[in-house]
Amino acid sequence: MGSKVIGPLLKLSIAATAMGMALVVLSITSGKGLQHAIMDKFRELEGDFTVQAYSLNRTEEWRPIALEDSLFTELVQAPYVHQIFPVVQKAALLVNPNADIFEGIQIQGFTENNFEYFSSRFETTGSPINDRYGCWISEAIAGKLNLSAGDTAVLTLLKGERGLPRLINTKIYGTYTSGLDEFDQQNILMSDTDVRRLNGWDKDSVSTYVVHLNAPEQRATLSAYWNALVPYDLQVSSLESRHPAIFGWLALFDTNIVLVLAIVLIVALSNLITALLVLIIDRTRMIGILKSMGAPDRMILQVFQWLSLNILVKGLLIGNAVGLGLSALQQWFKWVQLDPSTYYIASAPIHFDWAWIIGANLGFILVAYFILLLPVRWIARLQPIQSIRFS
Repeated sequence: MGSKVIGPLLKLSIAATAMGMALVVLSITSGKGLQHAIMDKFRELEGDFTVQAYSLNRTEEWRPIALEDSLFTELVQAPYVHQIFPVVQKAALLVNPNADIFEGIQIQGFTENNFEYFSSRFETTGSPINDRYGCWISEAIAGKLNLSAGDTAVLTLLKGERGLPRLINTKIYGTYTSGLDEFDQQNILMSDTDVRRLNGWDKDSVSTYVVHLNAPEQRATLSAYWNALVPYDLQVSSLESRHPAIFGWLALFDTNIVLVLAIVLIVALSNLITALLVLIIDRTRMIGILKSMGAPDRMILQVFQWLSLNILVKGLLIGNAVGLGLSALQQWFKWVQLDPSTYYIASAPIHFDWAWIIGANLGFILVAYFILLLPVRWIARLQPIQSIRFS
């Protein structure tokens, strides 16, 4: 058969393994990147967990809460807590009186520190609010109501089923875009003092405490811990419990990565087994000569086994280089764009999760090592005389 067939066949096996591994690396970096980017965006907007009034009806008006001084002090001073933002909320209608159009909205009352935090992480335009009942609205709401910075809109506040609505003029000082369509479609931002005044609440009353952690991976445990500490009429909710569908969808990314790895492993091993069998057939005469000279089967098996692993490692090295290189280029230049309304972000994010990347490579090598024992074992069944006569 000769090297005219063996050489190209081995190169093809290396190329197939390299392409498969590049696909696996890209699946890991893009899948983990999307997971982290979406999680971080939700975290920046809603914190790792929240403390609010316990309610069976999610549509009712928010009830005022105030953590006891001892609990609030313990929460603030906890080493795993990065920052806490008290937020005051109010449901209302936002009306453009000039165009006679309106939209149902939720008012988010932010502290000054919360406004600074929000501005540093999301796209905002305009100026700080320096007037009573001034607000920031999202670009989405501005487009729906034909409003822009400097315009004056009307807040319509309902007072029970039979009460007359209360009308409040609000000047628009700026606009924002968070990238989370559900939030942008429903929320405007105001000073917490103004929203507290609209609710008729005391100065220490809030709707919810938004807690940001230093170690976000511990939020499920810490939210459960704090849920046991707060009074019975309060509840602590982790980010995952508030958005189970979103985080369930994100968890599927790991499954997709494993499926890609399994498919690539099957294809790459099929190529390697085929190349190895052809190589064994081509070297049958040599194997017979080595056996007739007293070479043990184990030594001959190891030669072909290490040869197959050498092909595999070369393919993995090339594949990792290509996959990591393409991932780095996407991270720098952001060539692949996404639909923010579906994926919450404008470009495909990249995250180099080295535990997954190294684990995929090691898993590839270990599985291949044991699977490739099967074709190599065929060597032990070859008889020296018949092998030498083989041509």
